[in-house]
This record gives sequence, structure tokens and C-alpha cells, in this order.
Amino acid sequence: MTAGHDERTFRPATAADVAASSWEPVRFGVIGASSMVARAAVVPAIEATPKAELVASASLAAGDDYAAVLADPAVEAVYVPLPNGMHREWVERCAEAGKHVLCEKPLALTGADARAIADACAANDVVLLEAYMTPYHPRSVALRDLVAAGRLGRLLSVRSVFTFPHEEPADHRWHPLLGGGALADLGVYVLSPLFDLAAAVGQDVPTSVTSHAVVTEPDEDRRCVDVTTAGEVRFPGGLVTTFECSFDAPEAQVLEVTGTEGRIRLEHAFTPDQGDDELVLQRRDGTTDVVPGLGGDCYRGMVDHFCAVVRGLADAKRPPEVSVAFAELCDRLRSSQGQP
Repeated sequence: MTAGHDERTFRPATAADVAASSWEPVRFGVIGASSMVARAAVVPAIEATPKAELVASASLAAGDDYAAVLADPAVEAVYVPLPNGMHREWVERCAEAGKHVLCEKPLALTGADARAIADACAANDVVLLEAYMTPYHPRSVALRDLVAAGRLGRLLSVRSVFTFPHEEPADHRWHPLLGGGALADLGVYVLSPLFDLAAAVGQDVPTSVTSHAVVTEPDEDRRCVDVTTAGEVRFPGGLVTTFECSFDAPEAQVLEVTGTEGRIRLEHAFTPDQGDDELVLQRRDGTTDVVPGLGGDCYRGMVDHFCAVVRGLADAKRPPEVSVAFAELCDRLRSSQGQP
């Protein structure tokens, strides 16, 4: 995975941009509206911002028709929180219908599928963004800025852990055909910060990628999903990063960044909210610096940013090429484990 972009060049929409553009709310449809992340986070964010308007939704649980949302002329953009294995079909159908797409992470289960999705959206001239919300939280932005500014000195290591016990066998995360598994569900959270922080110090391309997985018992078709995946990514400047994601370990969300002059450890690192409002930098000499006032709603930030991109007021913070590169990285990780 290569960075392919630098978040420091990202230009959010300003108040002047909005005033000058007569910005109308982006009219959203949702397919898969009964999903937990849709109900708990993204749909409330769409409803809360004046930059978006929810005009249509569909849920198989309610017997609604996804195609009807895509055919609705009032819908400009579609949020897709379907199970991972359904993303390619429905994002491509959204693109063919001329709808902009905010697709739940991961964009796709393979690099080939991610490339096909990105190409379909480009061919139909629609915006495509992966719904990965963590980078839109002020604390995440501040962390990258501190690393890029050299406040931690020469970067030595990054450790990333997202685990929780998941014991609902009927959930799609346990089903191979629906794109289940810990890496598919949690990988974007634990892996993206490794590459973003490495890119912040000019280390864009890893020298090696390795991982190991614990998988479920194969089903009758010899399919399985990973319960736990852990690994290491090394970069040419000597930076060593490690990650772990699991459905079979006590709950943890930790991002620890260590340099020659300081260390920052974040708890609740990947689903931050208003209460996650400060960074604590532990210096080499034992003193600490605190950066306060960093709370925010990352889902609202993500939706607002998507709307700004649709309206032509901002460049994508995490464009489709980054999502494709991430899917290709996951291909490499599975290959290193001997998985197809």
C-alpha cells in the first residue's frame, strides 16, 4: 500500500466556500438502512447536518426495494452499509444509476473488486468515498500534524490494536460469502493509521508485510473467516509497525506512536467521540504536553466532507485510490498467511 496522497494538502470546505456556492443539501438515499452503523451513527449524522437531506431509504428487513432508491430521481447520493460481500454489486449499480456513493468500509474484499468499483464510479462521473470516519475526528488530525511536525522526533514504532469479543453467530461478520472476518471488519482501523503516520514522515512504501491469522473451522465448502489477524509492517526508514484485530479477545482500542523524543498513546483510538478531546505527549525527559479541545463527531465530519466533495468544494481526503491500495494490502496480508 502506498499513500498516494498527503492529507496535509486536504482542503476542507470553508464558510466562504459555502456562502459563495449557494450550497444546497445533498439528497441522500440509504440501502441497507437497518444495519447497526447506519441506525446508530451515519443516518443520524446525515439527519443532523444542514449539508445533507435524507430523502429515501430501504431495508430488506422491512421488505423494501433497494432498486427503488436508485431509481428515485430525488436521490443524488447513496450511503451503502450492506454486508461487505455485497458492496461491489450495489456500488456499481449506484454508479450506473448516476448516484454518488458513500460506501461502508471496507470498500471491497479484494483489490480487484475495489479497482472495479473505483473504475465504475469514475466511468459514470460519480463521487466515491469509503465510509471510514476516524480521520475526520479532530484528535486524529492533530496526531498526524504532531508527527509530521517532528514533535515525537524520529518515528520508531506504531502499535495498533482493535479487539472485542464477538459472539453472535448469525451476524454477517461470521459468514465467508458476506465478507466476514476480523481483518475485513477491523482492518481499516488498525492498518490505515500505520500508513498515514508513516506517510507523514515521508515513508510511503513498506519494505515488508507479514501477518498471521486464527481462522474458524471450514464450512462444507471449505470456506472460513479469520477470528484474529495480527502482523507487522516495516518501512524503509527503520519504522516498525504492528497491528492486531480480533473477535476473540477482550475489548481494546489502542494506538501507540513512539519516536525518539516522545510517545502518544490513544485509548478509544478508532471510534472517538466528543469525550475524546485531548492528546497527551509523553516527552523523553518524563514531562508531558497536553493538547486539549479536540472533541468532535467524526461521523458528522465524514458526511459533511462527502457533501463538500459532491458539491465540488473540497478534494477527497481519502480518495478511491487509497481505498484500492488498502484492499490490495489486505490481499498481500492474506497471501502471507497462505490464504487465497
